[in-house]
Parts: sequence; C-alpha cells; structure tokens
Amino acid sequence: MLKFGAFLLVILSTSIHQCGSAPTVYTITNQQYGAIQTGWTRAQVTKLVGSPGNVVSQAGTGSTSFMIIEYTGIGAGVSNAIAAIGFIGGAVVSKSEVGFDTTTAGKINIQQYNTIQIGWNQSKVLQLLGGNGNIVSQAGKPGTSSYVVTAQYTGSQSSFAIVSFVFIGGILNRKSQIGLDTGIYTITKQQYTAIQIGWTRAQLTQLVGSSGSVVSEAGTGSTNIVTVYYTGIGTGVSNAIAAIIFIGGAVVAKSEAGFDAAIAGKINIQQYNTIQIGWNQSKVLQLLGGNGNIVSQAGKPGTSSYVVTAQYTGSQSSFAIVSFVFIGGILNRKSQIGLDTGIYTITKQQYTAI
Repeated sequence: MLKFGAFLLVILSTSIHQCGSAPTVYTITNQQYGAIQTGWTRAQVTKLVGSPGNVVSQAGTGSTSFMIIEYTGIGAGVSNAIAAIGFIGGAVVSKSEVGFDTTTAGKINIQQYNTIQIGWNQSKVLQLLGGNGNIVSQAGKPGTSSYVVTAQYTGSQSSFAIVSFVFIGGILNRKSQIGLDTGIYTITKQQYTAIQIGWTRAQLTQLVGSSGSVVSEAGTGSTNIVTVYYTGIGTGVSNAIAAIIFIGGAVVAKSEAGFDAAIAGKINIQQYNTIQIGWNQSKVLQLLGGNGNIVSQAGKPGTSSYVVTAQYTGSQSSFAIVSFVFIGGILNRKSQIGLDTGIYTITKQQYTAI
C-alpha cells in the first residue's frame, strides 16, 4: 500500500525525468478521474479514458508488479492538471491528482483548522466544514481500516491557502496547511543554530520569541509529530525558511533553506567524484576544508542514528549545489545539482529499450 506522500514523490520525480521526452499526450477529465475506482484493471481505466496513459514508473513482476500511469487534464488557471493512477498486480490501488479545478472545494479558516483535532472521524470534520473538500488522492479499499483519503480545502480569505487532511480508515491521521496561518514568525540564523535536539517547544518559543506556524501535525501523545515553520532574512531577495520537527513534544530534527551560506565551503566536480559513500565525516571535511552549510540535523548527536545534511556550493558556480548526508558520522548519500556540467542525451526510444 502506498502512502500518499511516497506516491506523490514518485509521481513528481518521474514526471520531471520524462518531461519533454514523450510527445504523446494522454488526456483525462476531472469527471473521468473521479469515476476511477480502486480495484479496477488497467483495461477498465483505458476503456473509460480512451487511452492507456503514459507509463512513468514500473517495478516488479506478476502479482507484485507496480506501475504508475500518468494523464494530463485541463487544470485551474494556466497549468495542466496531472492525474496519476497506481497499479499493483494489474489493479488500481491508488490515485492522485494535482491541478484540477477546485472551485467546488470547501473553504476553511484558521479558527476551524485549529479546532479540528487528530483522531476526529471524517464525518465530524465534514460537519464542521460543511463539505467534502476536494478529494485529491485515494488508496486502498473503501470501508476498510487501511483506506486512505486526502481531502483539500482552500482558505476562506485566500485561494492560495491550501489545507490538507489525511484520513486513514475514516479517522483523521494528519493535517497540514500552507498559507492559512498568516502570522509572521521570525527567526535569525543565530537562533536557528542555537536550537538543540531534545528541546521542548516551550524552550524553542522562549529563545525565538514566538511559537511559529504549525504547518503539519500527525499522531497523538508520545507519537505526536508537529512541524513548525519560521522565516528569516535569507540570501538575496528571498526569505529563509526554518523548519523544526517535534515528536512527543521534543525537537527531533531541524532544517533550513535560504540563510546566508556565504561561509559554506566550495566544491568542484573532481572533489565530488573523489568522495565515496562510507567515508567518515572528518575525512570529507578534511578534503573540502570546511563543514559546509549544515541545513538539517535529526536524532541525538553522537549516536549511530544521528543524521546531518551538509551543503556546499560549486567552486565555478554558486548555482551548483552539493549535499552530503551523514548517518552516525558516515557518508550515506551524496547528490549534486549543476556541478556536473556535461551534456548527456537520451532518446525516448533508448529510454523505452532500457
């Protein structure tokens, strides 16, 4: 069973990789998308829509074969809508869409959002808000404890404000908002750096001077997960964003994007290629001559599960970004965008043949 976050991540990543490589356009209407049911075969989907769709991802064989089919539709505004249908063993297990016209979706204000609590059943949420909202994804068999539905609402004061509720088995499991809370919660780079893993939210609030904007919440009690956002003065014209994650009331992770990274280290493609997965953090730092910009930390420092993400900029271009993820002080993952300036081409036929 795919959770919506993972499912959407696959959709977005595969869409990016195939963008511009497939001239055929497979279209779907909002009504057709709404009619597709969990358990349908691909033949049923094809018959309804009139085309097989674009296969953007495949894995496994037989009853464990996994496939994602993508269609485009007429979206709200100038952008196309994207609909993705996930199949396992030839049957629809999930569907999600981004961009269909949501003018019929329900409205919500910040007071209603704050009133709604994790653990409420779906009917109670709908009663408070007066409507179903826009159902953007569904996964699993309706009526079962594992059936997952994501409903979206727009802000009553601004259509740019988006609220999402995730129900599992009819019970609210997660809620999130972007733009609904219009408060201004600021943080400095120095304050961000001072925040320690294990701090309570009260300690954070005392340091920063405000409680921050709660952008997502899931679970209850010791498993309650809360993500709080602050803004700061960033590099250039953009604001910096700092995110602090709490589990059971204690800080477990923090990350930032946009704070002045002028002191961050530089790296070239030769150094990047030299660094190997499995190197310890001190060896990487010795080669590069600095810590880079520590953009995220999670877990307890000094333990085998402590995760640190360090970023560097390209020595030839500040637009090139390199990230290293260390777990327990050991390099677990490395990635680069714009550092390798080579041009590597592939045709649709070659891609299909792989």
